[in-house]
Amino acid sequence: MLIESGYGSRVLAVSQSGRADLRYTIPGHVRTLLASHKALHLTAKNKTIQISIGLNLRHAGELQTLLAAQNNPNSPQYHHYITPAEFTYRFGADQQQVNSVQAYLRSQGLSISTISPSHIFVDAAGSVKSVEQAFHIALADYAIGGQLFYAPLNEPSVPAALAGTVASIDGLDNVAQYRPHYLSAVGGKLRSHSGGAKGGYTPDQLRTAYDIAPLTSNGYTGSGQVMAILEMDGYQVSDIDKYFAYYNLGTPHYSNVLVDGVSNKLGADAVEDDLDMEVAAAIAPGATQMIYITLNTSVGVIDGYSRIVSDNLAKVVSTSWGLCEDQVGNREISILNTIFEQAAAQGQAVFAATGDNGAYGCGDTELAVESPADNPYVVGVGGTTLHLGANGSYGSESAWSCPRCIVLGPLGSGSGGGISAVFPRPAYQTGPGHFYDNRTVPDVSANADPFSGYSIYCTVLIAGCSKSGWRVIGGTSAATPLWAGIAVDINQYLGAQGKPGLGGNANIALYRLFNTPQPFAAYHDIVAGNNLVYPAGPGYDLATGIGTPDAWNIARDLASTSN
Repeated sequence: MLIESGYGSRVLAVSQSGRADLRYTIPGHVRTLLASHKALHLTAKNKTIQISIGLNLRHAGELQTLLAAQNNPNSPQYHHYITPAEFTYRFGADQQQVNSVQAYLRSQGLSISTISPSHIFVDAAGSVKSVEQAFHIALADYAIGGQLFYAPLNEPSVPAALAGTVASIDGLDNVAQYRPHYLSAVGGKLRSHSGGAKGGYTPDQLRTAYDIAPLTSNGYTGSGQVMAILEMDGYQVSDIDKYFAYYNLGTPHYSNVLVDGVSNKLGADAVEDDLDMEVAAAIAPGATQMIYITLNTSVGVIDGYSRIVSDNLAKVVSTSWGLCEDQVGNREISILNTIFEQAAAQGQAVFAATGDNGAYGCGDTELAVESPADNPYVVGVGGTTLHLGANGSYGSESAWSCPRCIVLGPLGSGSGGGISAVFPRPAYQTGPGHFYDNRTVPDVSANADPFSGYSIYCTVLIAGCSKSGWRVIGGTSAATPLWAGIAVDINQYLGAQGKPGLGGNANIALYRLFNTPQPFAAYHDIVAGNNLVYPAGPGYDLATGIGTPDAWNIARDLASTSN
């Protein structure tokens, strides 16, 4: 018997059993956050949308075995990373499966735009009518916060022949857009310290405070290393050049990788790009920065990370864009997890901001954490308030929060941190402190308080900058490229000694330094303050993770323990 459901004048086949036209329903695509909203009307059938079909990995268990071996000092595969071609051959969907998905999409009037080199997704485009027909769904429009969005009214399905191949269908809604995690020092006084041109910590002050100077002063500035930075807005080239020149950082080395046909067009969040590139330059001025600019859509985000991984040119990746788990959705989180697994298998370390809403990752009054910082293959970077000591040395830090700063959410701003509702606790999350059954963030932290912020140069008027250029910016968007820059410097240092770098799932190495006695103290243990909910305390905590970096000590510890 055919089971049907209707919405308006549309009648949709949902599923049935025991017949040749059996279909396989893929749950997890109907947005729970829309449950309290009423659909306005059905989405126009001639509207064109982009979708991304996630494909199941082959031999997923073998991939987990490989990842474990790559991080086991007693394994012959320790730090022996694979290439993108090897990943595709061993774990990606086979060519027959890819061909079957393509054939079905084309039979439904959809055009193929991209097949990921790793064979983990196929991008396509077509009219709403074709998408609805292909997946037996109805799309409806919703008004939320003065904006119009579309989303499916029911779960999609595919022919049973594709049941073992298709894992997810992203792009069926456009509800979620990722947020940059920068904050300006507005509505309060800058904390007293001798900062840059208009306040904010300078490159020299950051290097001194976090003990990066012994690396950079000895030539370990990231030379010969590549850092990938994922962005969803453009940047002003002259701003970056001005920052390099003003702080005597040498010759800039950066280039753009434009994903899905985007351009380096300046938008309202262009200050995020300037912040990321300039902080990375402050810490690792000799590194080559590859700026991957993509669309702020679920398909764009997937394509952006996939391009970084398939290029495999950067061994350190930084992103300051995120969105709370519930808004991203489990299906998109799942395909991102596959991409980050591939990054880890290839020796690429990923750092992501945990957000600036404190423990309220969705910007409301519910506890939540953000993607992709929640991913166990990603180092989630939280925030602190940094105070300098004598002669610019490290003074003290506390977990960053500002309950009176009603900037992002109703309860204030602060270091993103808390307990994932999606991922179980990874094996590396052990040691002194407070751990839970699920994955927690942050893993590490650094200065993020905008009132003890960073000296940044930005002249993009549409982004709120001024012609004078100099601004003080904070947020976990600043802490993240700082940590990525440290990783780049350390990789150059370790490489010069014939040691493996901080690659793959960097959390494993970072937590190992935290959990086992080391020659040098790798982290500042932050024991004061909170992130609006969770207090900082001895050992690991949900406000600052395992602490903030002593970069020179981390480098020497890794050199003494790496094979």
